[in-house]
Amino acid sequence: MGVGLSGPEVNLIRPAVPDFGQVFYMVDSNYRTAAQGWSKADRTGPLDLHEARKSSAGSGQYVFRTADYSDDDVAIQAAIDAQVDFRGDVLYFTPGAYSVDTALAINVPDARWLAKPVSHPTLASASLTAAVAAAFAPTAAADRMEIGYLQLVPLTAETMWNVGAVSGFHVHDTFYNTDGIGASTATIGFVFATASEFVNFEKNYVWCDAAQGPWIQAAGILKGLTVKDFEIFQEAGTWATAIDLAGVGATSFNVGPGTVSGTAAGVITTFVTIANKTVDDSNGFVHGVRCSTHGPAAGSMVTLTTDVATADIADCWLAVVADAAQPTFTSGGNISWESGVPYTG
Repeated sequence: MGVGLSGPEVNLIRPAVPDFGQVFYMVDSNYRTAAQGWSKADRTGPLDLHEARKSSAGSGQYVFRTADYSDDDVAIQAAIDAQVDFRGDVLYFTPGAYSVDTALAINVPDARWLAKPVSHPTLASASLTAAVAAAFAPTAAADRMEIGYLQLVPLTAETMWNVGAVSGFHVHDTFYNTDGIGASTATIGFVFATASEFVNFEKNYVWCDAAQGPWIQAAGILKGLTVKDFEIFQEAGTWATAIDLAGVGATSFNVGPGTVSGTAAGVITTFVTIANKTVDDSNGFVHGVRCSTHGPAAGSMVTLTTDVATADIADCWLAVVADAAQPTFTSGGNISWESGVPYTG
């Protein structure tokens, strides 16, 4: 029979709580060779044990091995199709590299895509690589989706995650890795369709080594975007913007705390860009962001290309070269920089 989320087998994913979700295992059959012990004659190798998890005939399928399908994305789609709406099912990616060259139809509300929990996102044991435009395309039905403990590798000049107008979307403990990806400002990590809401990015690590498009982009109305506890490294090239709040319609966001760093050849021009807003209720708060000398310039933590949006910046910090002149942080237009006063009791 299947394994429930409260079972002892999955306590490492999340402490046991009352639930009725189901775990579906995604297995990379080619992750290791038989010579490396991936499969053994006595059937005690990791691949063999995953095979043993398969349910008996007629009781449902809970293990999806890539070798049993024509392609990785076919196996993943089969697992998605086996999940039940609203149940909180987990698609658990065992260690491996999963490449998607046909866009996935992701339409299960309350689905959770997870891999082995690790102490830092760069230690993720499972990776998802986009090999086609919009390889991962949650529809508007995929409300409250959770993605965690995975390495995410985009495709040059394409959007990796093309997310519909969802209500609730949580990305945590992921390693967004563009290392070696050809430079293109059209390479985008996540795009959220207009009317999306309650989107949360937490404890993510971003590595960029060329001039790429934004990590996160809004295509219009985006209500309640939170991006916190991030580490961003710009190894090479000029990254125009990390978070791009584009498209017509109101946007509200809370960004910080986090760090922005890089090497001698890398720089981020603008951290948050707000563009094309036509209503005056777009507002954001950027706070607690610490930048090395490769972070955005003093006047470019937030850049507004419209005069109806506003942004507040507080407790942000930019390093300077020793003995160099200190930058001037000024408020102006619709941006306020540490212009508040301490709260009193």
